[in-house]
Amino acid sequence: MTGQSAGWKWALGILLLMFALHLPADAAILYNADTAGAVVLQSRRTLRDQNQYSWQVIAFKSVGADQRESAVSLRLVGFPGAVELDPSQPVRLSAPAGELLLANISDQILLKAPQPHVGQYDLQSALPNLPTASRLDLHIPTQTAELVLPISPALIAEWQTVVNTHYADLVGACNQFPTEAKRNSAFPVWLGCR
Repeated sequence: MTGQSAGWKWALGILLLMFALHLPADAAILYNADTAGAVVLQSRRTLRDQNQYSWQVIAFKSVGADQRESAVSLRLVGFPGAVELDPSQPVRLSAPAGELLLANISDQILLKAPQPHVGQYDLQSALPNLPTASRLDLHIPTQTAELVLPISPALIAEWQTVVNTHYADLVGACNQFPTEAKRNSAFPVWLGCR
């Protein structure tokens, strides 16, 4: 039985390794629809700062039936009770060639009450200047300290995909949307997925 058990564990280990090697290295762009008939595109990652706190880092924009697009925003969501953002400060993206400031636009978050661990920043203006071949550091001002998140070139590429996806890319791209979204009666008709 011991030989069989060891063989079974070995086979399971090989299977898990093969599965891990076939996982995509980058998160996919998420496609969803909102109640106003627009499509929301997102790049969403969980990153850890230097204190090992987890953050949701979400770059997003919406595209409407009228072909208008919102600017790309960066939403940062820290762990409730662990961090409290400083809403009076921008975040900084630092790279070997310099630094970019992302203006705080947290007043655009549609929440009933502001959450101190959630902030939103203008990523649109910085995107053309972001280097795509080197890692960046995102400096987040909080009420007690500045926290830093590492931003990989793969994540910057996802942000560029969000900004470079337009109305014409979405029409007929039905396989990009979750099945539950397509079944929703508010799903945008202009996509041609029904």
